[in-house]
Amino acid sequence: MKETIVSMAVAGAAIGAAIGGWLNDKCGRKKSILLADVLFVAGAILMAAAPAPWMIILGRIFVGLGVGMASMTAPLYISEASPARVRGALVSTNGMLITGGAFLSYVINYAFTKIHGTWRWMLGVAGLPALIQFLLMLWLPESPRWLYMEVNTYVVVVLRIFCCGVVWCFNNTNSRLIFIKV
Repeated sequence: MKETIVSMAVAGAAIGAAIGGWLNDKCGRKKSILLADVLFVAGAILMAAAPAPWMIILGRIFVGLGVGMASMTAPLYISEASPARVRGALVSTNGMLITGGAFLSYVINYAFTKIHGTWRWMLGVAGLPALIQFLLMLWLPESPRWLYMEVNTYVVVVLRIFCCGVVWCFNNTNSRLIFIKV
């Protein structure tokens, strides 16, 4: 049973990564990351509240789907939304922070070994970073490259992206500056 519980996250991640590529193109990078966060938080809650092993397995599948989608989407979003001069550094920092986050999770889990309900806390608190990312992601714009691909009737030149989600674009048909609400 333990092997099944552990392996379901890996299986979910493989499926999530495969679905993530399609979802990135269909719905956009921002919505894909938000969905990955929702899946991860839902999985963490399911695992923490699990009355039976089957519910832990279901929670691990959800967490795996979220991890797979996020591992596919986050570097893509970072590379498309960042300026060229710092793009490589930001994508590399993402990888470094993932490794640092894994180490931090071990430290946090060690702290939970001293309290009642150890494993429930360990599994449930894993949803907090995804919840924080979900909330912060609401204020970020969609990837300019995805917007360019999505607005197929315009030749889109992104001049400026505001935090409120408004993109200035150039309409090639009649040479006017237009706004697209993201």
